[in-house]
Amino acid sequence: MVEKRLKTATLNLRIVPELKRAAEQAADADNRSVTSLIEKLLIDYLKTHDYLPVPRPGVRFRGGKGKR
Repeated sequence: MVEKRLKTATLNLRIVPELKRAAEQAADADNRSVTSLIEKLLIDYLKTHDYLPVPRPGVRFRGGKGKR
């Protein structure tokens, strides 16, 4: 079965340098890019608060571990 690739959108985010450094450390500790970490945290939050629909079988939201 061929997995469908989801299109991505760009999101610009301004944060204080201390928060960026902490995010970089957390991402490195989890073997992720900062983008992957933020995406995972956002997906987890949105699922917990019922903002995301129930995924269809065979289709999943991204947010898995990624390389930079």
